[in-house]
Order: sequence, then structure tokens, then C-alpha cells
Amino acid sequence: MLLFAIALSPGVALVWFLRARAQPPGERLLLLGALFLLGGLAAGPALVLNHAIEKYTVLWPGASLLAHRIGFWMLGPGLNEEVIKLAVLLAVIWPRRAPLSPYQGLICAASVAVGFAVVENLFYLERFGTATLLTRSLLTVPAHAFFTIPLGVLMGYARGTERSRDKFALLLGGLVFAAVTHGLYDVLLSLPGMWVNRMAYLQILLMGLAILWALPRIPQDAPVSEAAA
Repeated sequence: MLLFAIALSPGVALVWFLRARAQPPGERLLLLGALFLLGGLAAGPALVLNHAIEKYTVLWPGASLLAHRIGFWMLGPGLNEEVIKLAVLLAVIWPRRAPLSPYQGLICAASVAVGFAVVENLFYLERFGTATLLTRSLLTVPAHAFFTIPLGVLMGYARGTERSRDKFALLLGGLVFAAVTHGLYDVLLSLPGMWVNRMAYLQILLMGLAILWALPRIPQDAPVSEAAA
């Protein structure tokens, strides 16, 4: 129970902080809880697909060619996991008739990402032990949120546009950003060399600072065209 609380607390604190900054108060806790649970459930299929890529293709972490190792991290955990997070958001948030502001999209995306990361960390606990859980809870849980938050913001903007082409472009842009930053993080952690690994930590620090800087600048009201629809 203690280990579960350790895995859970950083992500819950992050979502609570983001929600508390919303004016008026952010999304209902029931919705955020549902997104958290669905994000956690989505981790299962994502991990199975990652394993399938590793087992049945030339892309795997121990491949002799550097390009194959990078390809695994970019297309496996990078693209695969962010596509599944996007699928959860599209299934739950996109069809709602209620307006969706960019800031609401941010909170919803963070909830899905945190749920995903918590379940993923529990999986790593079983394989690698408590020390790995502690490290991943403090680093990987916020990292997952930072990867996916821009996707949620752009989803909020996409809901407010009228042209289908613009909606698609915004969603695709958010997915590409999430997949590339996620994949880059894993690539840096997988390469040999302590200083290379520390570049991954620097990436997360810079992304976190950038999100903190952007928070007061992200619109908390739904676009006029959507709210009037």
C-alpha cells in the first residue's frame, strides 16, 4: 500500500496543482478521476505493443545498430504510448458537448498521462524493485505529464476551430510534439554515458519550467466560436 502511495502521490499533486490554478475551478474531480483510471488501463495495451515491437521487429533496446535502438524508443514508447493517450482523450473529452478550453485540455491530458505513468511504474516495480519505483515516481510521472500536456492544450484549440483541416493539424501537431519529446527522453536515458543520461533530466527540467511559464498565458475560456455553438 505504501509503494502504491509513493507511485501515486507525485502525479496526484501535479494534477491538483494544475486544477487549483484554474479560474473558475477546473474540471470536476469525477471526470479527472475517470481520465486517470482510463489512462492507467491504457498502459496495459501500450506495454503489450511495446513488447511486440521489441520481439517481432529489428527495433529493440539491445539491437546492435544504433538506428534500430533509437527507432524502438521513438516508435515504441514514444509514438505508441502517446497515440494511446490521445485515443483516451478523443474517446472521453472530444465528444462532449460542453466547451473545452485549452487549459481544460491541459488538465485532462495531465490526468491521463499521470494515470498511465503510475500503472507503468507499478509494472517496473515488479521487474526491477523498489529503488526503480522511487526514481521513476519522482521523474517519470511528471515527465509523462509534460510530454502530453501540450497535446491537451492543442486539443482545446482544435475544439474551437471550425475547419476540419485545422482541427486535424492541431491534433497532429500535438501528437508529433508528444511523441518526439517522449522518444528523445527515452533515447537519452538509453544511450551510454552519465552525461548523456543527464541530458534527459535536463530536458524534463526545461519542459517543466516552460509549462510553468506558459500556465498563466494559456486561455482558460473556451473559444467564442465553440462556446456559441
